[in-house]
Amino acid sequence: MERLDLTLEELRDRIRVAGVPIPDERLALVHALVRNALRPIRALDTREALTLEPAPTFDAAAERDRHGQR
Repeated sequence: MERLDLTLEELRDRIRVAGVPIPDERLALVHALVRNALRPIRALDTREALTLEPAPTFDAAAERDRHGQR
């Protein structure tokens, strides 16, 4: 089974990479907030998620469509 929790060391790595200054006395609070926010995402089994088709796009400035019609 995969580990779903964020460790304090992983949080420190993320903070370092992001370049966000977080005082040491706030690490426990930030750790709890980020851990709780990531828990449902890490628990998600993406194999069960439905694949969605890409959203259609259009060019409002096009003079003709792909069939040559206006």
